[in-house]
Amino acid sequence: MYLILLALLALTAARAADVCPPPPATREPRSWTAKIGARHCVAGVVSANSTVSWPAAGILQAESAGRIEFAVCCFAAQIERPAPLRIVPTHLEAADSADEDDFPDLIEDDARTKTVSIRGTLGDPAHPTRVDILLRCSASKFADQFAFQFTVIDRSPDRVGIVWDHLRDLERRITPAVQPVAGGKAWVFLTGARPHEAPATIELRTPAGVLLGRFRFDGFTLSS
Repeated sequence: MYLILLALLALTAARAADVCPPPPATREPRSWTAKIGARHCVAGVVSANSTVSWPAAGILQAESAGRIEFAVCCFAAQIERPAPLRIVPTHLEAADSADEDDFPDLIEDDARTKTVSIRGTLGDPAHPTRVDILLRCSASKFADQFAFQFTVIDRSPDRVGIVWDHLRDLERRITPAVQPVAGGKAWVFLTGARPHEAPATIELRTPAGVLLGRFRFDGFTLSS
């Protein structure tokens, strides 16, 4: 079972491209949405040399050292939130109309999969940390069990520590199968427990442990 899932995971990781292709635009910060097949993605980008907080776009806190882009794909619908204060109107994921108990096979068009991209420069503007990170998670029914799959692909030019709370918590509860994929690593967890969609937090840190950024999106985990 693990071998089949890991082979599928490696194939999808190899096909990664822009998570949410941007339209032509001239202003920043800016937010956009695009269609990926029949589904939607959203992204936000901001240019600054200061601490940035844009929770509606998934950027809880980022020590921006130039430009940072955060993108999430894919889901059934997106909405636009009006602009608060000086931040532009923000595209974000709408409440998922999918049945919370429905976790199709990964080859299905409505598979429960999320892909996240974090790209840009963070930290001290005088000595910025360049990041280029792709994260993917999914939850699916596999035979008589459920499968959680996580992929971390780090193409950052500089060293970055990645802390993904859902992955960390599952590793504490279930022993995964782990396999290298192009540019990163994949984890597969099999369990009889039903998955649950919930906010996930990603922290990026320097090798010394200094926080570069904290980001959020809706991922998959076990119910408490």
